[in-house]
Amino acid sequence: MKHWALSLLAGLLLTACTPKTVLSPSYDFSQINRIGIMAFSNAWADLSGVENLFAKYLIRAGFKVVERAQLESILREHNISVSGYLDPATTREIGRILGVDVLLIGEVSSYSPARTELAMTASRRMESRPVMRQDVMRMPDGTYVGYTRPAGTQVSQSSEVRPTEYTINAKVAVIAKLVDVQTAEIVWIGSDSEESSRPLDAADYLARQLVKSFSKELAKREKK
Repeated sequence: MKHWALSLLAGLLLTACTPKTVLSPSYDFSQINRIGIMAFSNAWADLSGVENLFAKYLIRAGFKVVERAQLESILREHNISVSGYLDPATTREIGRILGVDVLLIGEVSSYSPARTELAMTASRRMESRPVMRQDVMRMPDGTYVGYTRPAGTQVSQSSEVRPTEYTINAKVAVIAKLVDVQTAEIVWIGSDSEESSRPLDAADYLARQLVKSFSKELAKREKK
């Protein structure tokens, strides 16, 4: 199974489309009735509860979902730890207790908070103005009269450097996978990244797109 999982991950990294998702070619997805949602591995408080976004879109896509809080409560009652690696015996026990067919496990793989940076911007200005000259003209009666006439154009340049603030959006990357509770086999895996001014907005978009991609792949499989 480990060899297959590594091949699946390698295929995922080589996939050119976004979001990047891969289905197990041999798994019977028609047997999936209930999905258990595990808490995502996440080191950032700004993205707490990302797994709930996946629950929302899985329900919208028509799946029956046992959400994280309920799942963890039941597992605590049965003294089952779900931290770290889930071995086949643990996944089978979870499936038996909760009546789920697969577990959604994931992680926030990277996060860059939104930030404001300061840049110095130079602007150049060019200005032209007419140059006038004083002159004297002799009148027919022999008198002289002073007057002003144009004598060309004077061009001047100036530059100004001023600070300019600009905002860089938050960037979030997520990896999610479905694990069969009987075999601990990874049957689907997807990853994507997104930018937004608010990290949870980016995470919401990722959940929606990954679940949408999963649903589309299942629809294609059913048509074959």
